[in-house]
Amino acid sequence: MRAGNEQMSDLEATALIEELTAAVGADAVSVSVEDRAYYGTDRCKGGWTVDARAVVRPADVEGVQRVVRICAARGIAIVPSGGRTGLTGAATASRGEVVLSLERMRRILNVDVEARTIRCDPGATVEDVQRAAASEGLMYPVDFAAKGTAHIGGSIATNAGGVRVLRYGSTRAWVRELKVVLASGEVVKTGGALVKDNTGYELRQLFIGSEGTLGIIVEATLALCVPPLGTVVALTALEDGASIGALFRRMQDSGLHLSAFECFDQGCVRRVCDHRGDAQAPGPFAQPAPHHVLIEVEVPPILRASHEGAQARIEAVLDDLAICLADAQEAGELLDAVVATTPRQTQELWAWREDISESLHVATPHKADVSVPVSEVVRFMEAWRDAVHAALPTIPAVCFGHVGDGNLHLNLLCPEGMDHGVFLSCAKSFDAEMYALVESFAGSISAEHGVGLLKRAHLHHTKSPGEIALMREIKRSIDPGGIMNPGKIFEMKIPV
Repeated sequence: MRAGNEQMSDLEATALIEELTAAVGADAVSVSVEDRAYYGTDRCKGGWTVDARAVVRPADVEGVQRVVRICAARGIAIVPSGGRTGLTGAATASRGEVVLSLERMRRILNVDVEARTIRCDPGATVEDVQRAAASEGLMYPVDFAAKGTAHIGGSIATNAGGVRVLRYGSTRAWVRELKVVLASGEVVKTGGALVKDNTGYELRQLFIGSEGTLGIIVEATLALCVPPLGTVVALTALEDGASIGALFRRMQDSGLHLSAFECFDQGCVRRVCDHRGDAQAPGPFAQPAPHHVLIEVEVPPILRASHEGAQARIEAVLDDLAICLADAQEAGELLDAVVATTPRQTQELWAWREDISESLHVATPHKADVSVPVSEVVRFMEAWRDAVHAALPTIPAVCFGHVGDGNLHLNLLCPEGMDHGVFLSCAKSFDAEMYALVESFAGSISAEHGVGLLKRAHLHHTKSPGEIALMREIKRSIDPGGIMNPGKIFEMKIPV
């Protein structure tokens, strides 16, 4: 078989494109420079060469099967492509692979209200799924800023988390059934509608979080839930990291149904203000504060709730949250707080958190997505800031994340006037120290974005040699030719 980066002769390349075109149609195959660059990478600017051989966009499962069989027969590697919102290079074609985009497969196939499930194509966006569920009075609770672009298939392949993992868990908790095209072209269905099924290995879980290295997800059935009556949101300003931990403990003990507890620092606020074209704005509060926490509390659903009854419940929770925050302020745990009383205010408060990623993207950041035990979040943030200041004193560092599940997003930003290549070299030189720090806190080098190309050299900080060896054996067993997204998660030699 041919390794993904081996050169093809002109005759072989022409024959491959002709065969792919015959399989899925001329409008579904492109070799243009623009398309290969666009579809050949994700949002992670890791400095890798983007070298896609071709882009193929099949419209159905059978088309995916035909493409996979053609590539398998020729020993050509495949990079599955969704919304390409990933941040680790997992959707990057860097060795002459065929990019298989699932963007044309975006149907919502069925919403089963009785079973509380939704069945969809992999190219449906997370927001598409949320809207389809809402139209039937149900909710798909996995939520994150890129939901309007991220494909559901990609979110499953990376086990996306988001802002409400504290309440609902990550994507893995909501996947009921998958259809996957393997490297042989065979379609395998794993999982199903049964609540209990104790018959051996849970194969469905292998594909969730596998980053396309074991197969291509072509259909998914997801669980849904009854939405809350509403949510109440507050934004707080805090003096120091210790106050974040104290406020979180207070909220956990309050009896309120906490669904999100998001932190971000003043550096994030300044970037959001700059991105909005209002660099002189103080931020969400008149007096700038070192730290901020956004809190979301759910109002649980109740049977036969009239509009008046539901509104009374929401107002009662709003009052309870306001009292809890007043107590926290009296105890010295926060400097200021605002509680949203209208949907517009709720949206405005959430925007301070949700706009961070986009505003930082302008500064071409070097990102790290890590997790540590919840009890260690504050101590880790402080240790990370000290380590960055000591190693990279001229590099701005900002942090935001999901305190309730221990997931932090660490960002090193390219200073104005610095060459991005120089910046990237400096930032990457700090990776080993940073991930060693994560390991010392018994954390994970990737909380929700996966490993991809960006973190594979650091996998040993989270996985033991025995675990990595077993992962390699699983990969060889399911994809013996090594054609499925090779080189992602760990280096793996492709048989020739």
